[in-house]
Parts: sequence; structure tokens; C-alpha cells
Amino acid sequence: MAYERSTRNKVRAKYVQGLPLATAAEACKVPYNTARNWKRQDADDGNDWDLTRNARRMTKSGVEDMANEVLGELAEQFLATLEAVKKDPKMPADKRADIMVRLMDGYNKAIGAASRAMPNANRLAVAMDVVKFLSVFIAGRYPKLREQFIEITEAAADDFVREFSGGGA
Repeated sequence: MAYERSTRNKVRAKYVQGLPLATAAEACKVPYNTARNWKRQDADDGNDWDLTRNARRMTKSGVEDMANEVLGELAEQFLATLEAVKKDPKMPADKRADIMVRLMDGYNKAIGAASRAMPNANRLAVAMDVVKFLSVFIAGRYPKLREQFIEITEAAADDFVREFSGGGA
């Protein structure tokens, strides 16, 4: 059975909002296998539903919190290793220096990776926050236009993800 694009967009929207794929498909009266195929096809085309779902969960502070948590864990390990090196008086100076260089290198690489990884995730999260804001704003000030806004955002969903996840920039 052929489905309209709006049905596919509704399944995707429900999935992105947090429903399991089977539940989203059932809610839209679509077989699970059809929804799974749509999800796979979109992923093959660069429109990863999971990326959008995860980005939806993130806010700007969420991305920063996640990066800070990872870097904090790494810093704890760095300090623990440093303390272990200090407590070993028999360790030769060249070995101490080697350990320190490796620690700093690892920490600098982690910071670099976090800063490179965050811009796209943060960009998508911020864009999604703007869409959420507009949805609430339109519902409050222009309720008659809310359905049109939803229709437009659903139709633009694939392009939106591509543009703001770094796939279109």
C-alpha cells in the first residue's frame, strides 16, 4: 500500500519525539516493517531519524553538560594517574616525563575532539529549540495557524536535519 509523505512524516515525528518505532507506526496505522524501511531509507539518504531524536533530547546546556561530564571524567583519571606517579619514589624521571606527556596529549586530544564534535550537535539542538519556541509562540498567539506550521515543519523535516546536523552545510 502506498502512503502519503505526510504519513511518513508523522511516523518520523512521533519517533523523534521519543516513541518506540513500533508504537509510532501503530499510532499512524502503518505496518512496523514499512516504518522500519522508511527509517532505513531516510538514513541511507542522510536523514538519520536517530540523530534527530538524540538532538531533540539535547539542548545547548545538554550538549555542554555532556562534554563537561566526559572531560571531567578524563580530568579525574588524569589527576589519579598524576597522584600515582607522585607516590612512586622509585619511578625514574624519564618514565615520569613520558607519562606526563602522554596524559597531556590524551587530554588535549579529548578537548579537541569535543570541540569539533559539539558544533553540529549544538547547532541542531539550538535549531530544534527555535522550532519548539515557534510552535509554542504560534499556538499562543496565532492558534489558527498552528496546523499549517506543523504541516510545514513536518514537510521540511528531512531538509532541516540535513541543514543543521552538518550534512548540508
